Amino acid sequence: MFSRRQFLLATGALATGLPAATSQAKDKYPIGIQLYTVREWMNQDPVGTLKQLAAIGYTLLESYQGDKGIYFGLKPAEFTKIAHDLGMTLFASHFNLGKTAENSITEAAAVGLNYMIVPYNELTSLETTKRAVDEYTRLGELCQKHGIQFGYHNHGYDFETFEGVVPYDLFLKQIDPKLMIMEMELYWFARMEVDPLSYIQKYPGRFPIWHVKDMDKQDRTANTEVGRGNIDYNRLFDHAKQAGLQYSIVEQDGHFHPSVWSSLTTSFKATKILGR
Repeated sequence: MFSRRQFLLATGALATGLPAATSQAKDKYPIGIQLYTVREWMNQDPVGTLKQLAAIGYTLLESYQGDKGIYFGLKPAEFTKIAHDLGMTLFASHFNLGKTAENSITEAAAVGLNYMIVPYNELTSLETTKRAVDEYTRLGELCQKHGIQFGYHNHGYDFETFEGVVPYDLFLKQIDPKLMIMEMELYWFARMEVDPLSYIQKYPGRFPIWHVKDMDKQDRTANTEVGRGNIDYNRLFDHAKQAGLQYSIVEQDGHFHPSVWSSLTTSFKATKILGR
């Protein structure tokens, strides 16, 4: 892991004379980070990585179910306490479908997570999409019993057409909004050339979590820091209230310039300005 001095140099804190930690003033839309962004570092040193994220100013954590599990090899209560002691909250996690789903939800409820979100499914036909509707309804009901909100995170395949039906549209039409919220992954909307505002205007209030993830100007398949890409986030944040936005979650899948910590600092600052 980076030493503290290397981290301060990377984020510009030493060069500018500013403190490493940002202002603790309440954000209109609290800013979190999807830990998949820093999976390499979390797998090596979860505590040290969380300290660096806290120093940048992130207050919310969204985990995912990787090889070491949602809590990166730590006990759930241990992980949430470490985050809490650093001024952060593990408020949500992505989790896998299948045999472990129910246990993941039960465990999350025990340590106070607010959201459990499915990030991936094999949608290859209208039949698999209809099965997903049934499964998400079941999981939504299960989460509700445990006092958790179930959610769905889109990718590009959600906007494919199967026998005239778009999966994302079917989910919004057929699944009770009380059972499933939509985590709007804005990079994939842009990648698929789908305007998020068309959905926000048709289904207001149903998109409380956004993945704020920018698209590289030269390479549409690559990510970049928020504000340095070609997604018009000013336009989108103008409609944040209509969308029902509550949380802005930064995500970047590699392509860090010049380092992961400087990239995440840039994205944090840009997202903070957007949410004012």
